[in-house]
Amino acid sequence: MKILICGANGFVGRHITAALRATEHTVVRGVRKPSQPNDIAVDYNKDSHKEAWLAKLTGIDVVINAVGVLRDSAKQPMALVHEQTPIALFSACQQAGVKRLVQISALGVDQGVETTYFQTRRAPEAFLNTLPDTLRYLILRPSVIYGDDGVSAKMFRFLASLPVHSLPAGGKQQMQPVHIDDICTAITHWLADDNAHSQTVAAVGLDATDMRGMLDSYRQQLQHSHALHVYIPAFVIKLSALIGDIIPASPLCSDTLTMLNAGNTGDASAFTQLLGRSPRSYRTFISGDSAGVKA
Repeated sequence: MKILICGANGFVGRHITAALRATEHTVVRGVRKPSQPNDIAVDYNKDSHKEAWLAKLTGIDVVINAVGVLRDSAKQPMALVHEQTPIALFSACQQAGVKRLVQISALGVDQGVETTYFQTRRAPEAFLNTLPDTLRYLILRPSVIYGDDGVSAKMFRFLASLPVHSLPAGGKQQMQPVHIDDICTAITHWLADDNAHSQTVAAVGLDATDMRGMLDSYRQQLQHSHALHVYIPAFVIKLSALIGDIIPASPLCSDTLTMLNAGNTGDASAFTQLLGRSPRSYRTFISGDSAGVKA
């Protein structure tokens, strides 16, 4: 199959691209600035109408949307990047005869948490549910994604390596980290299955934990002794989030804090079925080759 991957330069998109190139599929990277032979130019800030996509979809069998931003901004408005442009793309896919769609969404979008991130992530999911059965889709809703080269994974490994863990509100925020390799495997298996049906799947790891448990496990995998835990009061974190609201580069803002506190866990059974095995546990994510700096 000929597969267009939008967001191929991003962390998730890079890994999906590599995984599918290792198969017999032909991969076309959808990127802002084409640099490789099979690249095509896509711009989620501008390609917000169906007509912008039709010519790009000639000969394409599968489209994977791996575009996403954590913070809403004038430069990358979520209303365009998460909602309007994906819906325009999916509408064009229906007209162009694309056979399958994969949407990388987010765990928790259906929990009633009304942040801009979740609202804009929900909209394309709702649109996919209106498409005819002839166009099959896979919606993956990942928890926190781990990969050795991921920005968040590098940050968490660094924090875990510190002898003192400063834990916001005690580090009780629930999560179920999933390895990027399992995300890629689930997609390749679904595409390889001629009888695969449209479905929405919580992409989660084998075990749920909380922030404290994840950092403790990563520290153990890094072969360090136990860290000292320091409780950071909730009001301090809320104040930091308010400050983050006015600093676009900050990963912490009121919305991200709301989503973090809401929890990020799910039932792994459907994901397990896609993988054909159990997903990896956060307890085994860090290999000896990627252990990082010793404290």
